[in-house]
Amino acid sequence: MLKLDRIQNQFLERYPDRIVTIDSHVAGEPARLIVGGVGPLPGETMQEKRAFFMERHDHIRLLLTREPRGHRDMFAACVTEPVTAGARFGLIYMDARRYPYLCGHATMGAVMTLIEAGAIDTGGDAQQVIVDTPSGPMQTTAYLQNGKVESVAIQMVPSFVYRDDETLSIPELGRLKVATVCVGGFFVMVSSDQIGLDFTPLNGRRFIELGMALIQAANQQLTVRHPTRPEVNTVDVTEFYDPSSDAQGKGKSIVILGEEHMDRSPCGTGTTAKMTLLHYRGQL
Repeated sequence: MLKLDRIQNQFLERYPDRIVTIDSHVAGEPARLIVGGVGPLPGETMQEKRAFFMERHDHIRLLLTREPRGHRDMFAACVTEPVTAGARFGLIYMDARRYPYLCGHATMGAVMTLIEAGAIDTGGDAQQVIVDTPSGPMQTTAYLQNGKVESVAIQMVPSFVYRDDETLSIPELGRLKVATVCVGGFFVMVSSDQIGLDFTPLNGRRFIELGMALIQAANQQLTVRHPTRPEVNTVDVTEFYDPSSDAQGKGKSIVILGEEHMDRSPCGTGTTAKMTLLHYRGQL
């Protein structure tokens, strides 16, 4: 008879080096938090820690975000020591394609996970937690009930419209009017009335194809550069948005990023990008 404890013991002896992760869902979007097995990440800033991880540990990103352990919709983040006064920890974000400068849902998931795991002490029904990110410190508030995290609110880093009414050409649709918005990294924002697709699951594959084509076209035809962070100089996300209002506010949005990944949550940075553009245009 096969003894399962023998399998486990032999496995642990043969493979002593292990990466420890905790998975969570944030409104349907996965957040795989790396909490052990990487070792210390040197650097006085989150940018330096991110660069070290990219240079020395990219194989870990590939192991955790791509098949068979991950998939094109997987998103991960590595917990680091904080680098600014008052912060509890830092995060380096990653997906199957790249290392985003910021992620709202992964930050929410990390705060919830570390509180639930007992790594962050809490007192009362609301706990403020500052998280260091490659885009700067982010203030979060975890709301608890009976010791369990019910929700996490985030205050994003400063965001801005880089340019509005730019022209972008792609073979499938011709010339489009787009905006570029920065929320940690750059989005290309496209109004859905220009592409003739309803926001329905049946059109999901087409939105992904067009979103990836728009990211490629934006990096070929447009120029973006963060005014204080010169390393931020590429468009990494497409956001399609419904320009009309609906009963809940300002219409629907679809965010495309990574390795043909359609965000399954409201998207923290994507929601911020939409709000930023509406505010810029005097609609919010």
